[in-house]
Amino acid sequence: MASAPETPSAAERDRGPAPGGSPARMRRESGGWHTRFVDEAAPGEERTYSLYLHLVGLLSLASLPVPVAGLVGTLIMWRIKHDASPYLDDHGREAVNFQISVLLYGVVLTVLIIPTLGLAAFGHLAVVVLSLVGCIRGAMAANRGEFYRYPMTVRFLKGE
Repeated sequence: MASAPETPSAAERDRGPAPGGSPARMRRESGGWHTRFVDEAAPGEERTYSLYLHLVGLLSLASLPVPVAGLVGTLIMWRIKHDASPYLDDHGREAVNFQISVLLYGVVLTVLIIPTLGLAAFGHLAVVVLSLVGCIRGAMAANRGEFYRYPMTVRFLKGE
């Protein structure tokens, strides 16, 4: 049973579970086992741009021999608009962190292929699935105005 949307408490705003955005722009939605923070004031153009920020990460799947296209594209898009709003900055930083993590996982698995007699190659399939599902879910959340956190992501770039 979903409860009505709530405004984040002062403690939650101070802790920063939803980086970016002013507290007046955010609300919390509880449903099921998770809580999502939504930026109701994010205009449609910010939501669309953040949607593409996440989807451009899929370029890494198209450039598999050297999977850096998604990272480079996401990094360029984020740096262009990171000052425009906290919403775009948060989505861009999260997408770049995810792309760096996916690249790192791919490099480690490639190095491990020979010592594991090829078993690490199955890990590449898991990384591809993680990238595909993560980018699509991130794009969907961005389009709804929600803040999104990728699973299995090392937060190399931290917010303010």
